[in-house]
Amino acid sequence: MAKPAKFLRNVPRLSTLFPLVLYVLFILCILVLAFSSRSHSDGKGQKTEQAGSGASSNESPNGPAPLVYRKLEESVVKELAEAFAKADTNGDKHLTVQELAKFINFKIREHIDEAIRTNPIMFVEIDHKPRDGLVSWDEYQGYWLRGQGIQGDSHMKKSAFDKLDRKVKESIARDKAHWMEAARTDPLSLTLDEFLSFRHPESSTVNLLNLVDDILRQFDVDGDDHLTVEEFSDVQTTDLGEGKKFILSQNVRERKEEFTKVIDKNRDGKADRGELLSYVDPRHPRYAIQEASTLFTLADANKDKKLLMHEMLAKSAIFISSKMVHTAESFHDEF
Repeated sequence: MAKPAKFLRNVPRLSTLFPLVLYVLFILCILVLAFSSRSHSDGKGQKTEQAGSGASSNESPNGPAPLVYRKLEESVVKELAEAFAKADTNGDKHLTVQELAKFINFKIREHIDEAIRTNPIMFVEIDHKPRDGLVSWDEYQGYWLRGQGIQGDSHMKKSAFDKLDRKVKESIARDKAHWMEAARTDPLSLTLDEFLSFRHPESSTVNLLNLVDDILRQFDVDGDDHLTVEEFSDVQTTDLGEGKKFILSQNVRERKEEFTKVIDKNRDGKADRGELLSYVDPRHPRYAIQEASTLFTLADANKDKKLLMHEMLAKSAIFISSKMVHTAESFHDEF
């Protein structure tokens, strides 16, 4: 009996083993939970990474483009595609400089004819306080502000004016400057023709006649109210001052050729006011030819004298601001 008693004394008691077993089980549970959680997160991370890489293929390196920007790009593409299709009269999927010039000239004529047609309609609509055949600055300013969804007129309080958006205030200041240029008889009101000069200076015959006067002052050396080919070609500057744009060829030979072929219609060697008036009229084909040539120079990447749609899209900002697409805005940026 001595040996079994000794053996029993060497066996650990249950009270000693129980805490040890619980501790081992606790450690095992923690390891199992940790491993399963890590496996789950790794799988999720891989899915997220795959999804992210898939999304990034459609986004720019700087993140997704704003929705407004994407819509703007779509509208630009649509505008250019419509203009391209209309200019491509033979449907061969490319434009020649002649096709582009013809379409630009059509857009210019369309814009000017529309401006002349709608001018008296708007004039009568604004002229009502009182209806005296004149549009005052107060009448126009109230009409314009209402069109912007703003209640007020030229006499609005300074506190109300200061709250207007910056672009609105800039537009008012720009309109005021143009108003003062157009008002030839009374700075506070405009006649029907002056109102056309104010809104569409490129469409006003009076403005074109003033430009003819400027040309004669600049070039008419002998003061006979006519230009000869020598006077026209012997000019060292094309600047008429006060922001007026008048494009002349850059050398004497080209100037003489332009005078003979474009200006002097009756071939008498002199250009009178009528011929000069036709020359400075934006509806003259030379303006469209010059703009089309400039657009081709900037956009015809492979210089094959054929303008493709993708070449237009590559220079979209230039075409959008040209008379090919936004004719009115292009004119008003010049005048």
